[in-house]
Amino acid sequence: MTDAPWSPGPYTLAKLGRDLLTHVPELPDWGPHLRPPKDDGLQWSTRLAVQLRLARLLGCPVCVGLFPGLGPRAGLTSDQVQAALAGDLQPLPPEAGGAVSWAEAIIVGGGTAPLEVPEAALVLRASQRDHLLATTRLEIVIHSVGLMFLPHRMIERAFAP
Repeated sequence: MTDAPWSPGPYTLAKLGRDLLTHVPELPDWGPHLRPPKDDGLQWSTRLAVQLRLARLLGCPVCVGLFPGLGPRAGLTSDQVQAALAGDLQPLPPEAGGAVSWAEAIIVGGGTAPLEVPEAALVLRASQRDHLLATTRLEIVIHSVGLMFLPHRMIERAFAP
């Protein structure tokens, strides 16, 4: 979905500090949204598609290695797993495509909700988008901490299609 290669930049103490200062003060506000909505939660295949895309966007070699193997168990075909990694919405079910486009817009926006909801994400309810916003922000913080300790070459390889 992103037209140009996107990178969160090097995972350093400075990045960790920026991410913590940006996102942790809002953590209490995320509380209600971290749990999936009771009546309209996202399917497991949708959640996995989001995790696949976040793995690629955040450059996490652990996630890029782990999540594709879960695809068949979640009901994703190998083509859909590759599409989710690449941000290609076409092969994905509408809910998964909407969730992937929403999560990518959040990541590219530095962890904030975009001013305009991407067209593909309009299939999601507002409560589903709120849940994805909170969980995506949490992923940013988790990866800022965890990836700081990995060699940058491993992270760069995880960005490669």
